[in-house]
Amino acid sequence: MMFFAAELKESEKKMRNLAHMGVKGRIANAIITLKQKFGAAPSGQLNITLSRQDFASYNGATYETVFRVMNEMAGEKSIKLAGKEITIVSENKLHEYMAN
Repeated sequence: MMFFAAELKESEKKMRNLAHMGVKGRIANAIITLKQKFGAAPSGQLNITLSRQDFASYNGATYETVFRVMNEMAGEKSIKLAGKEITIVSENKLHEYMAN
């Protein structure tokens, strides 16, 4: 029963983020959540690979928006992109995106 309560709480959090957080904040939140769930290498590379389309669906955004925002984040040196691999360069910047 506790499993369902945790799932419901997570779903409520996601819905709140969709309604109140900008796309960049949602993407940053998703990257941090994926790191927490799947881990990351010492270099910061996430231990999961997702296509941009799957990542967009996970965030409730279009592929084009996710592609544009992730490239922007890479340009700001908060993440590094290599194909389907995402590496966290600055977790502090990701938290800043979530706060804005």
